[in-house]
Amino acid sequence: MVVKVIRCPSCGEVLELTDMYEGMEIQCELCGLVMIVKDDELLALDTNEVYSIESLAFEEEEEEDRDEFEDEDYYDYEYDYDYED
Repeated sequence: MVVKVIRCPSCGEVLELTDMYEGMEIQCELCGLVMIVKDDELLALDTNEVYSIESLAFEEEEEEDRDEFEDEDYYDYEYDYDYED
């Protein structure tokens, strides 16, 4: 099964589409935006704006964001106390 993952052009919610065909109606569960598949584009019914499906394709963030401190020395300055009395 082919799954196409896009972001809603209105609210940014991730939408997983298991099937996509000409005339198919897609509705965002978060904001309620209704879109119709037309060629390789999505037509938003409430605004009549047309979006390229490829421009809405969801891309996961790189793993580098999770490994932020692996390559550099990490020092938590919040716990650097000077105990002079």
